[in-house]
Amino acid sequence: MGRKLLKLLIVFLLLFGIYTTRQDIYSTYSTAFAQNEKDEEKPKKEIDYSKYCWNLYTLYKNDDAWIKDLKKFNKDMNELENYIGKLTKSKTHLYLGMGIKEKLDIKLNSLSAYAKLKKDLNKSSYEYLNMTEEIKKSYSRYMNITSQLELEILKLSDKDCNKYLSDKKINNKYGMYIKDIRRNKKHYLDDKSETILSNMSSINGLPSNVYDLFRNMDKKSDITPAEYENAIQDYSREKRVEAYKNEFIPYNDNINTLAGLLSGQVNKNVFYSSVRNYDSSLQMYLDSDNIDEKVYKGLIKTVSNNTDSLHKYISLRKKVLNLDKVYYYDMFVPIVSECEEVVSYDKAQGMVYSALAPLGDAYGSIIYKAFNERWIDVYSKENKVSGGYCLSVYDNHPYVLLNYNSSIGGVSTLIHELGHASYEYLSTKNQNFYNSSPSIFTHEVASTTNEVLLYENLIKNATNNKEKAYYISMYLDFIKNTLYTQTMYAEFEDYIHETVENNKQLNALVLNDKWSMLLKKYYGEDFEVDPLSMVGWARIPHFYNSFYVYKYATGCCSAVSCAQDILKNGPDNYLNFLKKGGSDYPLNLLKSNNVDLNSQKPIKKTIDKFDELVNELEKLLAEK
Repeated sequence: MGRKLLKLLIVFLLLFGIYTTRQDIYSTYSTAFAQNEKDEEKPKKEIDYSKYCWNLYTLYKNDDAWIKDLKKFNKDMNELENYIGKLTKSKTHLYLGMGIKEKLDIKLNSLSAYAKLKKDLNKSSYEYLNMTEEIKKSYSRYMNITSQLELEILKLSDKDCNKYLSDKKINNKYGMYIKDIRRNKKHYLDDKSETILSNMSSINGLPSNVYDLFRNMDKKSDITPAEYENAIQDYSREKRVEAYKNEFIPYNDNINTLAGLLSGQVNKNVFYSSVRNYDSSLQMYLDSDNIDEKVYKGLIKTVSNNTDSLHKYISLRKKVLNLDKVYYYDMFVPIVSECEEVVSYDKAQGMVYSALAPLGDAYGSIIYKAFNERWIDVYSKENKVSGGYCLSVYDNHPYVLLNYNSSIGGVSTLIHELGHASYEYLSTKNQNFYNSSPSIFTHEVASTTNEVLLYENLIKNATNNKEKAYYISMYLDFIKNTLYTQTMYAEFEDYIHETVENNKQLNALVLNDKWSMLLKKYYGEDFEVDPLSMVGWARIPHFYNSFYVYKYATGCCSAVSCAQDILKNGPDNYLNFLKKGGSDYPLNLLKSNNVDLNSQKPIKKTIDKFDELVNELEKLLAEK
C-alpha cells in the first residue's frame, strides 16, 4: 500500500476511531489533560466560552452546509471515477486526473474535520455519530476509486513513468506521491483483490470503534476523568488509591472483552501484512514512513538496556514521598510541591511566548494567530471529550482541543499542541497539498521540541532552588513518560504482534503477564506490580492505532537534540525543517536537521540528559 493511501487510512481512523489525546498518550503524568475545576482561575459560570472556543464557521456555517457539501463530494467523485482506466493514458490525463483527486482530498479533509470537531464537542450526541457514519460511507467508495487509480500508476513501465515525471508540472505537484506508490509496488495485489480489500475498509476500524464506545459511553466510574486526574496526584495516598480503583476496576471487570478487542486489532494487522507480502505487521506500518525496522528495534534495545537512571528516579520518588514501595498510583503525585497552584490562561500565553522566543518573530506570529483567531477550544465543558489534540485542515487553519486546567502541566499541553499547529501552518504555507502533510513521526518532533524549550526556559529562569527543583521534576516526568514509558508500550506492541504471527494465543492472561514483566523491567525493584496495574494495557487507546507510540519516544529524542541546537545556534535550521513539511521521508527530513535516528546518538543524548537531571534534582533535594 502506498504511503499516502495508508496514511489517509490511518488519518481517517484517527478522526473517527481512537484519536490522539495527550491524556491517553501518557496515561501517566496527567496534570495537563483534563479540566481541573479546583485550580481553575475563575468559576465556570464566569467564563465567556465564546472567547475561548473554536470558530467553526470558517469550515461550515452550519450542519446543513456540511450535508450539502457532502452530497456535492459524493457527486464529484463520479468525475474522478471516470478516470479509472484512463489516468495514465497521457501526461494530460494524469495531470488533470490528479488535479481532480487533489481537490477531493482537500474537500474530504474539511468534511472529516468538521464532523470530528462537532462530535468531540458533543460526545453523547447520536446526531454527530451518525454524521461520522455518513462520511465513512463516502470514504469507503473514495478509497475504492483511489486504489484503482493507484494500481494504474503502478502498472506504468519505468520508462513511461520517468517520461511523465520529466514534466515539471506533474513532478512538482505529484512527484512524491507517484514515486511513493511505485516504491511499494510489490505490496499491491491484483485488481480484484485490491477491490475486495478496499471494500473492507468500513469494517477495519471495528476493534477501535468498539473500544472507543466502551471508553466514552459504557465505562462506568464514580468519578469523572477530571476528578481522577486531580486525585491521582493528591498527596493523600488514600485519595490516590480510591481514584486508582475507580479508574482501573472497570477495565479489570471487562478484561476478557478488552483482550478480545485488542486481539482482533492485532489479527487484522497480521492478515493485512500477510496478504500484502510484508514480513511482519511492524514492517508494514513502518514502511508507510519508509523507516527500517532497525530504528524501532534499536530504540527498544537502547532504552530498555539503559534504565538505571529511571530506576534511580523511582527510588528517589520512594525516598522523598516516604513510601514502602512505589505503586502505580504513586507515580504521578509531584515529587516536589508546586510553586504556583494556579496558572491563568492569560499567564499561560505569556509563558508560551517566552519559551518560544528562541524560535524568532515569524514563529511567534503564528502563535499570536492561534491565540487570537480562535484556533483553540480551551476549557472543559459538558459533553466535550477529554484530553487534547491538534487537527489540521489544509485550506483553513489548525484546530487545537484543550481541557485547560490552570497548571504548569496545562501550559505544557498547550505548547505541545501549538507545536503541531505551527508545523502544519508552516508546511501548508510552503508546500503544495501532497507535500504539505508531515508524517506523524516528524509531527511529534515539532510538538515535543516546544515542550523541551518550555522546560529549559522554566529551569533557566527559576527564582529559587525549590522552584528549580519543581521544574526539573516536571522535565524528568516528561522524559519518563515520553521516552521510557512509550518505549515500554512499543515493546509490548511488538510482542503481541509477534505472538500472533507465531501462531500463539493472545488472551487476557498473556497480556497481563507481559505487561507486568515490562512494568518491573522499566521501573525497577522499588516499583510494585499489583493486580490492577497488570491490566494497564487495556487503558491505552493508541494500541488501536498500531505502531504509533514509538513515535513519541523518537520524537522526544529528536526534540532534545533540536532544542539544544536552537538554543546554541539559532532557529534557522529547525524552521527550514518545519517548512519542508512532508516533502521527503521522515528520517531524511530529520537528517537535514542534523538528527540521525539511524544511529543511537539522539537516544543516548536524551538518556544522558535524564541522568543529569536526576542527579541535579537529588542534589537540590538534599540541600533542603
